[in-house]
Amino acid sequence: MTRLLVPLLLMFVGAAHAELRKLSEDEFGQNPTMLVGNLSFGADASSGLARYGIFLTSYPSGAPIAVRWIPPVDITPRPYPLITNQTTGDQAQSVLVIDFRHPVKKIGLGLFCAKPALEISITAADRKANIVGTLKETVGDRFDFVGFEASDNRTISKVVIDYGSAETPEQLFALVIDPTTPPRFETVLPQIAHGKLGADLLLSTTISIVNISNTTASGEIKFFAPGGQPLAPELGGSAHSEDVVPFSLYPVQTGLFSTSGKGGMAGYARVVSDAPVQAIAHFQVLGTSGRWSETAVASVSGRFRAVGPYSRQQSPATGVIGTVPPSIPPEPSVVDSALAIVNLASEPASVSLFLRDEKGFTRDKTVTLAPGEQLARFIDEIFEEQFAPQGTIRLSSDRPVAAVLIQTVNGLPVSILPLDSLEY
Repeated sequence: MTRLLVPLLLMFVGAAHAELRKLSEDEFGQNPTMLVGNLSFGADASSGLARYGIFLTSYPSGAPIAVRWIPPVDITPRPYPLITNQTTGDQAQSVLVIDFRHPVKKIGLGLFCAKPALEISITAADRKANIVGTLKETVGDRFDFVGFEASDNRTISKVVIDYGSAETPEQLFALVIDPTTPPRFETVLPQIAHGKLGADLLLSTTISIVNISNTTASGEIKFFAPGGQPLAPELGGSAHSEDVVPFSLYPVQTGLFSTSGKGGMAGYARVVSDAPVQAIAHFQVLGTSGRWSETAVASVSGRFRAVGPYSRQQSPATGVIGTVPPSIPPEPSVVDSALAIVNLASEPASVSLFLRDEKGFTRDKTVTLAPGEQLARFIDEIFEEQFAPQGTIRLSSDRPVAAVLIQTVNGLPVSILPLDSLEY
């Protein structure tokens, strides 16, 4: 009898009980792509593979944690991160879920079990959460490879691993993808903007893409409006606009893409490539005499939890370098912080936001973001109650999100910080 937990995650459609076709390691080619993530022991592994467009979750509660593991093999012992489903509820009613942003056909799992032998179940689904097949397998206290694909050649977007044990959590050592379906690297620039600031200033965004690999990197910059719809900014003074801009870069080459034109726009960008790249958004304030100021932020990966500092207070001028104090501005400076969050999932995201100010007072707010939706607001617009000018913002989401904090002075961006976490 199928447990009630899986139907809550997936839908039984068509041949719901079709078996997945088992695959051996040899069927993954000579050089399979093994993804294990650069995880620190004790880290939350939810987004450890986010740059590949792969996310892990513990359902219905808890988190996948990278624990220290020494494989029981006859070689020099070496510790490895072992992703372990650490639930906050009943272990027997918890599963480990893997979501693939880019659907795959062949999947291999490196699984471990603390017991000598345990029969487990694996369920695969497509991007609409329709089950494409299930698989029963026995794993033990050594490294076990479990490879599979859909029997009808459909692609797989979600995998649910269920040990069904009250004592033994699901444990993942490696994730293998066939080289015929290589992973796509993806990062996000949660905020881009272009437009006039008053009569004399213009805000422009330049995106630099740096190929940090030793091979040619090909990919696309995909622009989106706050609601998740495609956005077509004018770039580099061109006469036409595109919502998807392709690029191809030689090793260590950099490509620059700058917004232009007289119209205003705001949104975000996703950078997808077949090799690792670094994407940076440079926010430039231009005046009649040239560049007035610039700040930049590197792209971020999707996360389920993140934290960062906010400030609505101007720093004192006593710490500046030099003997001559700066001149007093003609108008008082208004310092503020804004938050930009993007839902990266194909399902709605429930995002819980928590503010703790320097006096210890706390505020909380829960927002729901549609698939691909962006929330970009000043923090006093999110938390309507009064709070101290400095403190910490923390977020927790049931879907992967990308987020940055933007500090402004008189409405102009002066610093941008990605929200950080212990996920990897």
